[in-house]
Amino acid sequence: MNFIKHAYYAYPKALPKKICEEIIKEGESKQLKFSSTFKETLKKNRKDYKSINDLKVRNSKNSWLYPFWIYKELKPYIEASNKLGGWNFDYNIIENFQFTKYEGNQKQHYTWHADNATPDENNQQVRKLSTILMLSDPKKFKGGDLEFYDYTPPKSKNKILKTDHLKHQGTIITFPSFVIHRVLPVTEGIRHSLVVWHKGPPLK
Repeated sequence: MNFIKHAYYAYPKALPKKICEEIIKEGESKQLKFSSTFKETLKKNRKDYKSINDLKVRNSKNSWLYPFWIYKELKPYIEASNKLGGWNFDYNIIENFQFTKYEGNQKQHYTWHADNATPDENNQQVRKLSTILMLSDPKKFKGGDLEFYDYTPPKSKNKILKTDHLKHQGTIITFPSFVIHRVLPVTEGIRHSLVVWHKGPPLK
Protein backbone atom coordinates (compact mmCIF):
# COMPACT_ATOMS: atom_id res chain seq x y z
CA MET A 1 0.00 0.00 0.00
CA ASN A 2 1.40 3.40 -0.99
CA PHE A 3 1.51 6.20 1.54
CA ILE A 4 -0.91 9.11 1.18
CA LYS A 5 -0.73 12.61 2.58
CA HIS A 6 -4.04 12.40 4.44
CA ALA A 7 -5.99 9.31 5.50
CA TYR A 8 -9.13 11.45 5.71
CA TYR A 9 -10.33 15.04 5.52
CA ALA A 10 -13.11 16.35 7.73
CA TYR A 11 -15.44 19.31 8.18
CA PRO A 12 -16.76 19.31 11.78
CA LYS A 13 -20.39 20.40 12.24
CA ALA A 14 -20.69 21.28 8.55
CA LEU A 15 -24.42 20.64 8.22
CA PRO A 16 -27.06 21.95 10.67
CA LYS A 17 -29.11 19.83 13.04
CA LYS A 18 -32.29 20.42 11.00
CA ILE A 19 -30.86 18.76 7.88
CA CYS A 20 -29.44 15.83 9.88
CA GLU A 21 -32.79 15.24 11.56
CA GLU A 22 -34.57 15.33 8.18
CA ILE A 23 -32.22 12.67 6.83
CA ILE A 24 -32.75 10.49 9.93
CA LYS A 25 -36.51 10.80 9.52
CA GLU A 26 -36.29 9.81 5.86
CA GLY A 27 -33.91 6.92 6.53
CA GLU A 28 -36.09 5.54 9.32
CA SER A 29 -39.15 5.73 7.06
CA LYS A 30 -37.60 3.14 4.72
CA GLN A 31 -37.39 -0.58 5.40
CA LEU A 32 -34.25 -1.16 7.44
CA LYS A 33 -32.45 -4.44 6.82
CA PHE A 34 -29.34 -6.00 8.32
CA SER A 35 -26.29 -4.69 6.49
CA SER A 36 -24.47 -7.22 4.33
CA THR A 37 -20.84 -7.73 3.43
CA PHE A 38 -19.08 -9.69 0.69
CA LYS A 39 -17.29 -13.00 0.85
CA GLU A 40 -14.72 -13.81 -1.79
CA THR A 41 -14.80 -17.32 -3.31
CA LEU A 42 -13.38 -19.08 -6.33
CA LYS A 43 -15.79 -20.12 -9.04
CA LYS A 44 -14.42 -21.85 -12.13
CA ASN A 45 -10.95 -20.56 -11.24
CA ARG A 46 -12.22 -16.99 -11.12
CA LYS A 47 -12.94 -14.74 -8.16
CA ASP A 48 -16.61 -14.58 -7.26
CA TYR A 49 -18.33 -12.55 -4.55
CA LYS A 50 -21.32 -13.49 -2.48
CA SER A 51 -23.35 -11.10 -0.36
CA ILE A 52 -23.68 -12.45 3.19
CA ASN A 53 -24.82 -11.36 6.64
CA ASP A 54 -22.05 -11.95 9.16
CA LEU A 55 -22.93 -10.20 12.42
CA LYS A 56 -19.44 -10.78 13.79
CA VAL A 57 -18.06 -8.64 10.98
CA ARG A 58 -20.87 -6.16 10.42
CA ASN A 59 -23.79 -5.72 12.79
CA SER A 60 -26.01 -2.81 11.80
CA LYS A 61 -29.12 -2.04 9.79
CA ASN A 62 -29.42 0.16 6.74
CA SER A 63 -31.77 1.57 4.15
CA TRP A 64 -31.08 3.32 0.85
CA LEU A 65 -31.81 6.94 0.01
CA TYR A 66 -31.86 8.63 -3.38
CA PRO A 67 -32.87 12.33 -3.06
CA PHE A 68 -30.66 14.80 -4.89
CA TRP A 69 -31.11 17.51 -2.26
CA ILE A 70 -28.91 15.57 0.17
CA TYR A 71 -26.03 15.37 -2.28
CA LYS A 72 -26.45 19.06 -3.08
CA GLU A 73 -25.64 19.78 0.58
CA LEU A 74 -22.64 17.42 0.65
CA LYS A 75 -21.11 18.11 -2.77
CA PRO A 76 -19.05 21.28 -1.96
CA TYR A 77 -17.41 19.57 1.04
CA ILE A 78 -16.67 16.38 -0.89
CA GLU A 79 -15.09 18.23 -3.80
CA ALA A 80 -13.00 20.38 -1.46
CA SER A 81 -11.87 17.32 0.52
CA ASN A 82 -10.80 15.51 -2.65
CA LYS A 83 -8.59 18.48 -3.52
CA LEU A 84 -7.31 19.46 -0.07
CA GLY A 85 -6.71 15.83 0.89
CA GLY A 86 -4.33 15.63 -2.05
CA TRP A 87 -6.11 12.71 -3.71
CA ASN A 88 -7.66 14.45 -6.75
CA PHE A 89 -9.61 11.37 -7.79
CA ASP A 90 -11.49 11.31 -11.08
CA TYR A 91 -15.02 10.00 -10.48
CA ASN A 92 -18.21 9.98 -12.54
CA ILE A 93 -20.68 7.79 -10.63
CA ILE A 94 -22.37 8.47 -7.30
CA GLU A 95 -23.92 5.41 -5.66
CA ASN A 96 -27.18 5.49 -3.76
CA PHE A 97 -26.76 6.82 -0.21
CA GLN A 98 -26.58 4.27 2.58
CA PHE A 99 -28.40 5.28 5.76
CA THR A 100 -27.01 3.20 8.63
CA LYS A 101 -28.31 2.61 12.16
CA TYR A 102 -26.15 1.19 14.98
CA GLU A 103 -28.02 0.28 18.18
CA GLY A 104 -26.34 0.21 21.57
CA ASN A 105 -28.55 -2.48 23.07
CA GLN A 106 -27.06 -4.91 20.52
CA LYS A 107 -23.50 -3.50 20.62
CA GLN A 108 -23.66 -3.02 16.88
CA HIS A 109 -20.43 -2.35 15.00
CA TYR A 110 -18.44 -2.84 11.78
CA THR A 111 -14.98 -4.41 11.95
CA TRP A 112 -11.94 -3.44 9.85
CA HIS A 113 -12.78 -3.17 6.15
CA ALA A 114 -12.15 -1.16 2.99
CA ASP A 115 -15.04 0.20 0.93
CA ASN A 116 -13.40 -0.57 -2.41
CA ALA A 117 -13.45 -4.31 -1.57
CA THR A 118 -17.00 -4.37 -2.93
CA PRO A 119 -16.76 -5.55 -6.56
CA ASP A 120 -18.10 -3.66 -9.53
CA GLU A 121 -20.46 -5.72 -11.65
CA ASN A 122 -18.48 -5.19 -14.86
CA ASN A 123 -15.14 -4.50 -13.15
CA GLN A 124 -14.90 -1.22 -15.06
CA GLN A 125 -15.59 1.23 -12.24
CA VAL A 126 -14.09 1.21 -8.77
CA ARG A 127 -15.01 2.99 -5.56
CA LYS A 128 -12.55 5.84 -5.10
CA LEU A 129 -13.96 8.22 -2.54
CA SER A 130 -16.07 7.51 0.55
CA THR A 131 -17.92 10.11 2.60
CA ILE A 132 -19.56 9.69 6.00
CA LEU A 133 -22.04 12.21 7.40
CA MET A 134 -22.52 11.96 11.16
CA LEU A 135 -26.26 12.35 11.74
CA SER A 136 -26.78 11.76 15.47
CA ASP A 137 -26.24 14.08 18.39
CA PRO A 138 -23.22 12.55 20.22
CA LYS A 139 -25.02 13.12 23.53
CA LYS A 140 -27.54 10.48 22.48
CA PHE A 141 -25.11 7.57 22.11
CA LYS A 142 -21.88 6.17 23.50
CA GLY A 143 -19.16 4.27 21.65
CA GLY A 144 -19.40 3.97 17.88
CA ASP A 145 -16.08 5.72 17.24
CA LEU A 146 -14.80 5.74 13.65
CA GLU A 147 -11.16 4.67 13.37
CA PHE A 148 -8.77 4.55 10.42
CA TYR A 149 -5.66 2.50 9.75
CA ASP A 150 -2.96 5.07 9.10
CA TYR A 151 -1.25 5.04 5.69
CA THR A 152 0.37 8.43 6.11
CA PRO A 153 4.17 8.70 6.54
CA PRO A 154 6.32 8.05 8.45
CA LYS A 155 5.80 4.31 8.35
CA SER A 156 4.35 3.06 11.61
CA LYS A 157 3.26 -0.49 12.33
CA ASN A 158 -0.37 -0.89 13.42
CA LYS A 159 -0.90 2.84 13.79
CA ILE A 160 -4.57 3.73 14.30
CA LEU A 161 -6.10 7.15 13.76
CA LYS A 162 -8.85 7.89 16.26
CA THR A 163 -11.62 10.33 15.37
CA ASP A 164 -13.62 10.63 18.60
CA HIS A 165 -13.31 14.42 18.16
CA LEU A 166 -15.36 14.13 14.95
CA LYS A 167 -18.56 12.62 16.39
CA HIS A 168 -20.43 15.92 16.30
CA GLN A 169 -23.73 15.98 14.45
CA GLY A 170 -23.34 17.30 10.91
CA THR A 171 -19.65 16.41 10.60
CA ILE A 172 -18.56 15.31 7.10
CA ILE A 173 -15.61 12.91 6.80
CA THR A 174 -14.21 12.00 3.38
CA PHE A 175 -11.44 9.49 2.63
CA PRO A 176 -10.04 7.27 -0.15
CA SER A 177 -12.14 4.12 -0.40
CA PHE A 178 -9.08 1.89 -0.09
CA VAL A 179 -8.32 3.18 3.42
CA ILE A 180 -9.13 0.51 6.00
CA HIS A 181 -11.48 1.69 8.76
CA ARG A 182 -13.94 0.45 11.36
CA VAL A 183 -16.82 1.52 13.60
CA LEU A 184 -16.38 0.45 17.22
CA PRO A 185 -19.39 -1.04 19.05
CA VAL A 186 -22.10 1.38 20.10
CA THR A 187 -22.66 0.72 23.82
CA GLU A 188 -25.62 3.02 24.52
CA GLY A 189 -28.25 4.80 22.46
CA ILE A 190 -28.42 4.90 18.66
CA ARG A 191 -25.83 6.15 16.15
CA HIS A 192 -27.08 7.19 12.71
CA SER A 193 -24.85 7.96 9.75
CA LEU A 194 -25.05 8.41 6.00
CA VAL A 195 -22.45 6.98 3.61
CA VAL A 196 -21.86 8.13 0.03
CA TRP A 197 -19.51 6.39 -2.43
CA HIS A 198 -18.02 7.81 -5.62
CA LYS A 199 -16.90 5.54 -8.45
CA GLY A 200 -14.67 6.12 -11.43
CA PRO A 201 -12.28 4.44 -13.86
CA PRO A 202 -9.30 2.65 -12.31
CA LEU A 203 -5.92 4.39 -12.06
CA LYS A 204 -7.29 7.92 -12.50
